[in-house]
Amino acid sequence: QQNPSILNGNSISATLNDEGRLFHDFLQSSWGYKLTGESGHLIYSGGLWFGGTNQSGDLKLASQLYGTHREFYRGPFSTTGQYLDTSYSYTYDSGIWTIKKSEITYHIANYNQPGYIVPEAILNWPGNGNPSIGVATQLAPFVDINNNGIYEPYEGDYPCIKGDMASYQIMHEDREHLSTGGEKIGIEIHLMIYHVQASNYIDSTTFIDVMVINRGQNQYEDFKTTFYLDPDIGFPEDDLLGAAPNKNLMYVYNKFPYNQQPHVPSDNVTALGIVSLNKDIEYSGSFFRQDIAIDPDYGPPSSPEDFWNYMNGKWLDGSYWTYGGQGFNGTIPTHHIYDGNPYLGTGWTELDIDGNGTSNEAGDRSFFITSNGERLHPGDTLLYNYAIILNQEGNNLENVQGLLNYADSIQQYFDNTIFPCFNNGSVGLTQELEKERFNIYPNPAKSQVKIVWEDIEVDKFVLLSYQGNVIQAIPVNNAKGEVEMNVNHLASGIYFIRLGKEIRKLVIQ
Repeated sequence: QQNPSILNGNSISATLNDEGRLFHDFLQSSWGYKLTGESGHLIYSGGLWFGGTNQSGDLKLASQLYGTHREFYRGPFSTTGQYLDTSYSYTYDSGIWTIKKSEITYHIANYNQPGYIVPEAILNWPGNGNPSIGVATQLAPFVDINNNGIYEPYEGDYPCIKGDMASYQIMHEDREHLSTGGEKIGIEIHLMIYHVQASNYIDSTTFIDVMVINRGQNQYEDFKTTFYLDPDIGFPEDDLLGAAPNKNLMYVYNKFPYNQQPHVPSDNVTALGIVSLNKDIEYSGSFFRQDIAIDPDYGPPSSPEDFWNYMNGKWLDGSYWTYGGQGFNGTIPTHHIYDGNPYLGTGWTELDIDGNGTSNEAGDRSFFITSNGERLHPGDTLLYNYAIILNQEGNNLENVQGLLNYADSIQQYFDNTIFPCFNNGSVGLTQELEKERFNIYPNPAKSQVKIVWEDIEVDKFVLLSYQGNVIQAIPVNNAKGEVEMNVNHLASGIYFIRLGKEIRKLVIQ
């Protein structure tokens, strides 16, 4: 049984489930992502695919599309396999925790008041795991008031979240893979999906942080993560799709300036997409729905090899995607399907598949984006940041261009936004990972600090004030190195240093 939760912290209402399916309403077998208060819908379903080949060359993969067959299970990875232990099943009866920033603010102000009752979402936050049943000691991030590493809400500790409302999930794939039959990878997956209230495009954006921890013994040099979406913008049979690889974006839009059936002004020409905020996208692709695929080799995946082919820019028969037409039977391999601009009428789009204005028939569309393969050894952690964005300010093609502009704005917002508790006292896996890749010492400092980093592609360091204002930028151009920086000109207080997409707190005495 799925345990659903509704994330509605801004103008979006998103149905979330705790075993790998996103934005799908299992209770109604229906769409699970829409604008709050609107009758129209935007997404039918979504999810994540994970895969890689281990040190022996064996493919390990976990994924699912539809149906109720599980690949992912609620709760953290158990190194001792004690998933049926009563203490495990009781603790993780639901693997999703949804909480509002206002609840945390109230808790901070009142936890030490007589008669105060901790809200359930804060009380049950999975800050710690039980090592006696093979679960990691530190799980979800929290602010540790007395710095003892133990989540104690009645002592003032509280969850560390992003945005005005967030849902946190923990799941694993260390049990039978009933959807693909793929071999176990050995990973634990943490998701933080959050909303920010705003008066602009941020208010209709859903941010998704994905953390993958290798709890097993397999070593991967080509580990890949794919985000899959099945959007249905109003009437689902009149859509087209496109990609903007230079923006790490893939999207869907209406072929016509209205929904063919029914004509609903509030959702008739929305363009919707997903952008990768911290990883470059290697492949942006799609496949045909089974009942309309002209060849089974271009249809939906089912086996681990099928999914792995799509995650590597190939059709099910192993042939590469090709530029032009519908992506097959061409001569030029491509990594991105329909990467032109339909608004400008340039390049390869579904409105012009051959350079002569021939267009595809509109229909139900789904798509996926795959990040570059990376190393994932035992104990390693990988982070992925995504945002689902939409635009509905013009006609169908104007909204495509608006969505491209939003992708740039969302990227800038992500690059320049600091969520204080993540950089000022939180405990959890995110902090442990960052400390391994990016260090500052001494810290606190008086006159000079040394910044050391590895495996982070950057072009500069940025020194920020506590309020987030840029004080200084230092150019660098290495994925690994050391830099010394004078700080004797700074007043005493708290600052931040941003290196690429990662941020570290710096205390000046």
